Amino acid sequence: MSPDPPARSGAASGAELVRQPGEVVDPASGSLASTLGADEPTLAELAARLRCPVCQASVVKDPSGLRCARDHTFDVTDGYLDASGGHAGRTTALSADTARTFASFGYEWTTFSESREEDEDYADHYLRDLDTTRLSGSVGLDAGCGRGRYTRFLAPHLEAIVGLDGSDAVVSAARNLNQTTNAVVVRADLRHAPFADGSFGFIASFGVLHHLEDPRSGFDALLRLLAPGGLLSLYLYSRPEQACARGFGLAAAAALRRLTVRLPHRILRPLCTPIAALLVLGIVVPGRVGDALGVGALSALPMGTYRDKPFRSLELDTFDRLSAPIEHRFTWSELEPWFTETGLVVDSARDDSGWFIVAHRPGA
Repeated sequence: MSPDPPARSGAASGAELVRQPGEVVDPASGSLASTLGADEPTLAELAARLRCPVCQASVVKDPSGLRCARDHTFDVTDGYLDASGGHAGRTTALSADTARTFASFGYEWTTFSESREEDEDYADHYLRDLDTTRLSGSVGLDAGCGRGRYTRFLAPHLEAIVGLDGSDAVVSAARNLNQTTNAVVVRADLRHAPFADGSFGFIASFGVLHHLEDPRSGFDALLRLLAPGGLLSLYLYSRPEQACARGFGLAAAAALRRLTVRLPHRILRPLCTPIAALLVLGIVVPGRVGDALGVGALSALPMGTYRDKPFRSLELDTFDRLSAPIEHRFTWSELEPWFTETGLVVDSARDDSGWFIVAHRPGA
């Protein structure tokens, strides 16, 4: 059951991050709403769904902040709510792979932290198959929100949205979403998200599950949070089933990754500039020529997304691809059971250099 929403007018991990009874949160910059950059109705929606990561008790909003029924309160810092403490009453130690993944994306999204003009083009591409009118009145979750790039474009279609991330990226997300008053940023691992079952009428997770040790477990964790009748929108890496230019490129990148994932980020980052330049000269520019002259062989080259994007977009994505410690790629035959076995109805599944999937949970 989804928690009853409140009435609304208008549209370092561990248990130490959750304060113990008697310790009161006093947000340094004033009210909780001003500290989190969210309006009061959005905070009420958050409190209705939030569960204490230490004891799983329900949470209420009081003058000192957000407090669970057992009197635990939460750190609010740098514009986000930190709920990355223990789950189910115990401290959750990060695995080595998870720690490396959080460190990698934390570095990425605090280095490439600003919102960019091309973000809107990416949002149009990622949300192409989603009927955003179906989101009206829903509370959404952007699971693995990074710097809040897609949270910002989803927010106008929703009653409220939570941007969730387990890494230092939440610092950038909170800053980028500070003027989006129906959005709030929460720090937690999506596999241990501190929310009641069925909390969200919409969940997005773009480019996240394929970086987990066990992507299916992450998928199942998101389904726990999806309300009956709720919509799920995903992007996951794909791989071609037959030999082609893209398959060759992916194999070459995989071979290069064996080295690059071991490099310190401060060394890898500048190396990505010449690598991206080679990709532009060898693949992106010929693809543009093919589009302009109608040369099918050139138009069919991969990386078509970057033909109308600034160089910095490919530079960022090159770093993203070469730095992430874990990468999985899927065919539809591998992904389809995720949906059939859990009773989800797939509304659309498009492989456009990655799987863009929209599905819904039958119900109310």
